[in-house]
Amino acid sequence: MYEQFFGLSEKPFSIQPDPAFLYWGRTHRLAYAMLEYGVLNHAGISVITGEVGCGKTTLVHRLLDQLSDTHTVALLSNIQQGRGDLLSWVLMGFGEPFAGKTHVELFSQLQSFFISEYSKGRRVVLIIDEAQNLSTDMLEELRMLSNINAGKDQLLQLILVGQPELKEILNKPELLQLAQRVGSDFHLTPLNVEEVHAYIDTRLAIAGCRRRVFTDRAIDSIAEHSRGVPRVINIITDTALVYAFSAEELVVGVETIRNVIRDKSEFGVFGLASDDAAAPPLRPASEVGIDAFADNPKKSRRKDNDEAIAAQRDDRRPPPAPLHDDNFEIENRADDVIVEVAQRASDQSRETMPRFSGVKEESSITGVVVVASNNKTSPEAAIRSAGDGRAIVFVAVGGAPDATVIAKRAGAVIAEGPERSFTPAGRARNAGYRQLKKIAPHLQYVQFVDAEIALDPDWIAIAEKFMARRPEVSIVTGAVKSHSGSKLVAAPTGARDQADDEGEIQCVYGGSALMRVESFEAAGGFRGDLLTAETEDLCVRLRRRGARIWRLDEGMALGRPEAKPGGWWAQARRRGFENAYCASLHGGPPERLGMMDTVLAVLWGFLFPAAIIIAALLGALVATKFSPATPPIFIAGAILAFGAGVFIFRLAASVVVRGAFKLGSWKAAFSAVMGRFPEFLGACKLWFGAKR
Repeated sequence: MYEQFFGLSEKPFSIQPDPAFLYWGRTHRLAYAMLEYGVLNHAGISVITGEVGCGKTTLVHRLLDQLSDTHTVALLSNIQQGRGDLLSWVLMGFGEPFAGKTHVELFSQLQSFFISEYSKGRRVVLIIDEAQNLSTDMLEELRMLSNINAGKDQLLQLILVGQPELKEILNKPELLQLAQRVGSDFHLTPLNVEEVHAYIDTRLAIAGCRRRVFTDRAIDSIAEHSRGVPRVINIITDTALVYAFSAEELVVGVETIRNVIRDKSEFGVFGLASDDAAAPPLRPASEVGIDAFADNPKKSRRKDNDEAIAAQRDDRRPPPAPLHDDNFEIENRADDVIVEVAQRASDQSRETMPRFSGVKEESSITGVVVVASNNKTSPEAAIRSAGDGRAIVFVAVGGAPDATVIAKRAGAVIAEGPERSFTPAGRARNAGYRQLKKIAPHLQYVQFVDAEIALDPDWIAIAEKFMARRPEVSIVTGAVKSHSGSKLVAAPTGARDQADDEGEIQCVYGGSALMRVESFEAAGGFRGDLLTAETEDLCVRLRRRGARIWRLDEGMALGRPEAKPGGWWAQARRRGFENAYCASLHGGPPERLGMMDTVLAVLWGFLFPAAIIIAALLGALVATKFSPATPPIFIAGAILAFGAGVFIFRLAASVVVRGAFKLGSWKAAFSAVMGRFPEFLGACKLWFGAKR
């Protein structure tokens, strides 16, 4: 109705739970972290409670979007006492037949289903929304279901989502055994004033809006009357947009909000949060312990007429990034999540924080983490290229004493930690980031750069401007060029044709990219348990949270190609290992990361050559037995020549596609076609090697 008038691609304030419009408020971030913790660490029972309309169901749907095809999930939203047997509801949720069976038969069938899924390597997750409607007997029966296990592994993972009454129910003495099995829990609270501003701006930005629509005082009024409840905010803002559209007003002011509240109260049914105990008065972020942001003090509110003029004149103010988090958890332990947030909140004053002596400008908003994975590589060029006035941290993967000495001389701060050496690479990168935040807590962006390359002098400034214009983008990367000007591509073979394209990409290949600090922390940083592909994994997790990954055509860094003879073989083996590893992590839909390259490596690196060799041997054997006059070597040679011709044809086609008159096209084509052999060997190293 009003979408075209306000320049929107869709309605931004629907009351239906839509994970694409999820705003990561403080409590929403922590609640989702607890849900992820429960799923990843196989906590038996997880509990999420919250006021009506605070976004519990939306969080659940976001979790459903993120769960991979290794999970079998059932979501039940309308179970109530007196509306059927609990086991029948559960079987229905998993798509199993349940009619006409006794209680014992239902339990036996459900137990067999759990065991069958476990034998297939799938985790069974049961999510019950509106769980406060369950009776004490039903909750006790759920506890009995959670007793079903296979050795030390629980076969059922239970997530209970409900209103605050659920906490009171679980605290009953008769449910003590159930409460003691809760591995993770959190209570959602309404948004504070600052979060309401960010919530409205974020949803408008996701819906395609590129200008200010609501004045600050209008949003303050929405926050006051909604008490920070997202569903009520949506009702007020959606109606206000209709009112403004009918009056042809491009900016929604406080008077429009007052009219909406008056009309809703007098002539409609309006679910205002009137219970002070259920919906406490909103407080600004500066008055809430872990909501305090030192670098974002509360802005003074302008008058209506000044706001309307400024809003129409200044359409360039970017809305806040859709991902926000003060919760940075490196090892995915939920208790450490909350402790980490509280500790950083208590240390907000920058004057009391230790500073990096090399930072000449406190206003620098980007820090640099230089990562070295080879002791033979000097990180001096990478460190010097970051420029003056920025905090620079060096971290070595697996320990690199010579490179560390060079980094100290170049002026970088060395990452500190309890380990002598950080490994795998994800753990090292997280350690570098932690050290960076200690010396420069005000940073908005972090540039990770491999020690083998040097940053372009203009890159960070270009990336900062782009990120300021595009708040929905969480990671941006650019071209890495050799000293001769040719682009060095770190992407897998299958993605190389799109490696130079500017625009949104699936993930960043290689470790060099500029990341938004809020988004990086919201995703929990890099996973520290991965053998490789930690950056690709981070990109996938960010995209699942609604973030975008972008490649710019501008040069990001200068590097040097592999110089040693046969280097392409070692690179291809490493690429095959990473492709297979990515496929094991995110090979399922919709990502299918690394899957196609792994399949092609098996096909052209093993199956087709093996088929040609077997066919040649069989042809020679058949010729010997049934046609003695025909030389067996001729038959075998003809079949082998056919196989070689197929590879020559693929090589020629690849050269033509890339440009027959470019020397680089021949090198790239040879690597793409013949590189399938070492890629297959790299995949075999993952599947059958010691690191499997």
